[in-house]
Amino acid sequence: MMKNIAVVLRGHLRTWKYNAPVVFDFFDNISENVDYYVYTWKTPGVKQNTIRVTFEDAQRSPKHTEYVVPQPEKYTSWQGPAFLATLAAPYIRQEHKQNPYDAVFETRFDTLTCLVPGVPVPPISPNTWYTNCFTNLVDRYGNRNVGMKDHFLAGDVETYCTMADRIIVPSAATKECHVDMLQFAQKNGIKVSNSLPYVNTMMSRPSDRYRVRDPFKWATPHSIDTDHSIPTWENATLFERIDMLTHSDIEWADYITDNGNIGVARPGNELDDTLQDHHRKLSAGLSPLGLSDLILD
Repeated sequence: MMKNIAVVLRGHLRTWKYNAPVVFDFFDNISENVDYYVYTWKTPGVKQNTIRVTFEDAQRSPKHTEYVVPQPEKYTSWQGPAFLATLAAPYIRQEHKQNPYDAVFETRFDTLTCLVPGVPVPPISPNTWYTNCFTNLVDRYGNRNVGMKDHFLAGDVETYCTMADRIIVPSAATKECHVDMLQFAQKNGIKVSNSLPYVNTMMSRPSDRYRVRDPFKWATPHSIDTDHSIPTWENATLFERIDMLTHSDIEWADYITDNGNIGVARPGNELDDTLQDHHRKLSAGLSPLGLSDLILD
């Protein structure tokens, strides 16, 4: 077990309410003290209360929290994570001078992080950037490249701060986020590793709350009792997705994305008239019937 670590939570809140107990439990089990640095986008109806309540329920408080107004040039899959990670760097450096950190973990609110039972937790090596998984994805030029998945990352303080500087690479100069992460590390003489055998991570979606009611079950993903009456997020209709977001008190804007596999609309495009009307009624405090036939209670 480590003595003192920093955890950077960055990005959209999305499924944080579902994930939070598991994430807190994971970091409690690998370190005696955990300091949280929290950075999320200040979108139109951001659920700021969600962060306060989840931390209070866990009897914690973040070291630093910031709600960031999206800027077009920074609100991209490459620049966004780097920008939010950069905001944490000076606070982590300052705290590190007084109470040295054994490691910094950089992750997302919608990454479900479970401890693998019985697996020891080795120390984080210096000058090494850790990922939970290497990837082999097609870049925008049609080529395949090995990359580092950017959903769960770790390193010492100096390595974290160096990797946060990836923000200097403009989005237009990138090929595919994961390979650019790997190449940035290599250009800066940083070793890379996926040697994190004690952690099991997955990207959670709003449907998971209904398909697997107990988020701790994801520690053993091959033996989960799943409610198949609820579709997976990727297979849900647009109306089913909206109903799940509304019922879970997740902001719709968190899923306005160019990724059509998970989004409810694309940036710059208006929601259709039916959804706009539904949104107005909800904003006015009305409780209209759901858009779909899903039974979510």
